[in-house]
Amino acid sequence: MRPHCLHRPGWRALIWTGVLATALGAGPGVAVAAPSDNPGADDSRAIDDALCADAILADTWNSAWAMSFTVTAVGSAGYATFSPGNKLDADSRAALYVTATKATAGAIAKWVAPLHLDAKEFCPDGHPGLARDRRALLADAAQREQRAILPGLVGGLFLNSLGLLYLGYQRHAWENAWLSFGVGTAVSVVSTLTAPTRAWRLNRRLGRLPHLAAIPMVGGDRLGVAIAARWW
Repeated sequence: MRPHCLHRPGWRALIWTGVLATALGAGPGVAVAAPSDNPGADDSRAIDDALCADAILADTWNSAWAMSFTVTAVGSAGYATFSPGNKLDADSRAALYVTATKATAGAIAKWVAPLHLDAKEFCPDGHPGLARDRRALLADAAQREQRAILPGLVGGLFLNSLGLLYLGYQRHAWENAWLSFGVGTAVSVVSTLTAPTRAWRLNRRLGRLPHLAAIPMVGGDRLGVAIAARWW
């Protein structure tokens, strides 16, 4: 005969909480391995190659896109300002000013806060430093790449959306609005695809996996589990 206390909701919740805590505590420990601070020879070579390649590409990527945005901003604003009225209607002129504004924002971001990876000492023969130093430099490079790429992509989408709303709802020039939005979004995507990401991807492959946490939620006669995740 079972004790009467086990029939109470509170006791059942505590029992299930213990079972879930045991299962969840064992599961993630087996499924997700902790990152190693001492990579092997193959990983060290891969880290050297990724840091070297991204450090070189970062300079080219910054310069190319900074110049592209600057030329686009100056050219669009200049053409919109000085083009005769019989060659450019008011809506097209407004679209050019929107393009110049978006390009100016992109140029400022690239000139003021460029992506810089101080890892050229890994080129071309690697660095004789400790493996722990390699992992720290790899993690730092991955974080710098993440901070340079994701805000640029989100910021580009935000600016393109503002331009779409202005040209579409304010000026009722939907054809120009969608053209500006499409071209601007494509430029943001191309900028992201050409960015240096080897260190970011390698850092994730070597163990910087999404962090998951399962939290039992107990209240009265109800029992649940909340899942929290950090992806970056």
